[in-house]
Amino acid sequence: MVQDLIGVLRPDEKITLELRALYEQYGFRKYRMGKFEEYELYLENKNFLKSKNIITFHDLDGRVLALKPDVTLSIAKNTHANASSSEKFYYLENVYRLDKQSGGYREISQLGLEYIGKLDEVAAYEVICLAQKTLESISKSHWMQLSHIGFLLSLLDALGINGTLRQEIMENIRGKKLHELKESVARAGIAPAAAQLLMNAARLCGEFAETLKKAREIAISQSMTDALDELERVYDLLAISGQEKALMLDFSLVNDSDYYGGLIFQGFVENIPRALLAGGYYGNLLKKFGRDLDAIGFAVYLNELNQLFRTKRQSDADALILYDDATDKTKLIEKANQLMLGGMRIRLEKTIPDDMICGKIYSFYANEWKEAGTDA
Repeated sequence: MVQDLIGVLRPDEKITLELRALYEQYGFRKYRMGKFEEYELYLENKNFLKSKNIITFHDLDGRVLALKPDVTLSIAKNTHANASSSEKFYYLENVYRLDKQSGGYREISQLGLEYIGKLDEVAAYEVICLAQKTLESISKSHWMQLSHIGFLLSLLDALGINGTLRQEIMENIRGKKLHELKESVARAGIAPAAAQLLMNAARLCGEFAETLKKAREIAISQSMTDALDELERVYDLLAISGQEKALMLDFSLVNDSDYYGGLIFQGFVENIPRALLAGGYYGNLLKKFGRDLDAIGFAVYLNELNQLFRTKRQSDADALILYDDATDKTKLIEKANQLMLGGMRIRLEKTIPDDMICGKIYSFYANEWKEAGTDA
């Protein structure tokens, strides 16, 4: 019966069910939240949000509430994890954000998971492994970029680069704007050797082992080496499960360091031009809530799947049965039930509907059963 129900689901619905089962297999449990959260939570953490525009309204008790633009903030605020007991959640929620292209607000379906507690490389391995398996469930043609924000931040620390110049350099590296980066360091009067180190770091992108080797050649501090060691330990664990093949290192991948620290990653699938999945360590966010804990997770933007499956529209029915006024309706229903018991999705019509996609077409005119053809 369950298999029959799965057969009528859209591709994105099937993927969601598969992923929920996968996450539960790894010990993650479902997190549920309401549509509203106090606006103050988002106001105080706007830098963590992808969109600064939030839909707000006044509750009857005078509080300012927000239609949730994010799930991670709610989990971080409400977690019961502590130094000796971690929490593992996954969620399937709708969030509400401003669409830059249309200029209007959109309801976005988001699937993700969060692992909170005192974490080590095993926790990082689990989350990144699940991120890889998530992409795998969506498309066989997928890849993931991995980085460690501590590598770049430690380099900037070692070179004594702070303030607005530091922010400008990080923006140029994030956008892979090598020409602008070169101009920034030249204007700032940075020593040629230091400038070359920055340019070399910004170019670090490619196959994991080779890129890691190049990164070690420019590591000038213990903190930079520690970041690379952490990357390598997690990579070795991923290799045990065969999850290292579609993984590449890209040190231009950086996020807001006020919230993120450590490993960060994003995932792509063929035919979707943007990252479908994004995540990383966000222990700094927990510290903002007064919790000395680590946290790592990721989110999948399910709305992007509409583009992936747009050209792969599912059929409306496995079989269309055409009948007329002379058809014995009792026999018609009996025949339809017989086919449905065999697991087929059936549609009964007197004429073929416009824009309908089906498997087979049958006619049952004047109680004579005929196979009319295929309309796939």
